[in-house]
Amino acid sequence: MFLFKFDGISKKLSSKSFKITFFAVLTLILAVTLHSLTRASFAIINPNSVINQSIPPQELIAQSPTATSEEISPKTPPNIATENTALLFENDRYAVRVFREKNKAYLNVYDQGNKTVIVKKVAVAITPAKNPSKDPIKYIATVGNQQYIVIISPSGTSELTIIKAGTVIYRNGTNTVEIAQKIPGVSDQAVLVNPTVALIKTLFINYAKLTLFALMFSMAIRWTFQDVIWLWQKPALLLRSLFSVLIIVPVLGVLIALMPGLTVAQRIGIGAMIACPGAPMIPFKSLKVGGEPKFVASLQFTVCILAIFSIPLTAFILAQFYPNEAWLSPQDIAQQILFSQVLPMGIGVLIGQYLPTLANDLVEPATKIAKLMLLLAVIIILSLSLEKVLNAGFSAYLAIGLLSIASLVCGHILGGKKPENQTVLAYATATRNAGLAILLVSVNFPKLDFIERGIINTVITYAIIAGVVSIPYTAWHKRQPTNSTTF
Repeated sequence: MFLFKFDGISKKLSSKSFKITFFAVLTLILAVTLHSLTRASFAIINPNSVINQSIPPQELIAQSPTATSEEISPKTPPNIATENTALLFENDRYAVRVFREKNKAYLNVYDQGNKTVIVKKVAVAITPAKNPSKDPIKYIATVGNQQYIVIISPSGTSELTIIKAGTVIYRNGTNTVEIAQKIPGVSDQAVLVNPTVALIKTLFINYAKLTLFALMFSMAIRWTFQDVIWLWQKPALLLRSLFSVLIIVPVLGVLIALMPGLTVAQRIGIGAMIACPGAPMIPFKSLKVGGEPKFVASLQFTVCILAIFSIPLTAFILAQFYPNEAWLSPQDIAQQILFSQVLPMGIGVLIGQYLPTLANDLVEPATKIAKLMLLLAVIIILSLSLEKVLNAGFSAYLAIGLLSIASLVCGHILGGKKPENQTVLAYATATRNAGLAILLVSVNFPKLDFIERGIINTVITYAIIAGVVSIPYTAWHKRQPTNSTTF
């Protein structure tokens, strides 16, 4: 009787009306939930955004008519408070801070060699960016016959120039940027907040989350428990796979990101990509070239589950090389991964295991919907970022290209002697989760939101170059003989 009732329930769950209702309700719940989470996270992460300010940005642009320096106390440590700090960077000689106090913008410069504040709370004149998405902002402070010129661009390039009596006595464009955030009237004065634009951005972030959720769900609904634990029964291949995907790529990425010529935004963008494995398109791509289906399913599931721990750990390690305040806490990152990856995959596997008939009926429509959502997201992102991607520069192309090639090679070698395993691990190693990286970048850089667009552009550039690099590898693999020996 129990089996009869269960079969009846299964048939009802497999009906067309139920599937439509299921997708509608699921989409509605996710949309409402994600919208609420986005509003809450926006308020928490961006306390200094224009939306939360009661002072009109125009009033903050006004500067003192005469820029004078307060009395400087030698041997006084610099004030590194982050509140209302628009820019904070340092090099081997100076630490520079541009900040807002009340309705004005000021500059502090700290000589790290002499441990002396040489410029303390001097009002600056601001030359706003003509195009805030690509042009730099310039701050000029005058003390006697000396001028201190500070420049920051959306790509993260910063520069300090000191001019004395019309002669440049110091210039350095190699700096470590720790804070570059949008402070109204200081670094965000060129653009007034448009409520419509803000709403569209919020909706797109929610749409991106739904797209990632749909991709993970459509991928996992075709799997069962036996599929996802297949790799766990092969410890040698499991260890090689995890070593390739979770360890080799971050190590290579850190080394390559040290190449000269990369901007701060490009280094952080590369860091975000190497921290995010498990791209949802890997299974579809691997199966098209004859990858072992069970290896595809088990590796993808395992990597996405371990991402709850691996991404926060990688982020913590990267934070030692990049600005220390760039990343949120590991708990926050893990929570985002849990809802964007693990939850939809878990739901999909449970349906595939206990409701196989329903799973079979949902695979095709779910996959089509997810791919359509992904296509629309890609079109929107490329339309906004294509110019930046094409102008990323030779250093960025070289660094990402070398990293992608090295990742493919490592994955192929560690995949063993079976061609169907080599391609799966090669793709899993080289193809990073750009959607998750963009999501993390969008909410995890409260102190670097001024260069957030540059970071996202780098993530997109990485995804495109990795895809291009894999084309000749795929062509080469298809020409190889199918005979293989066991690993």
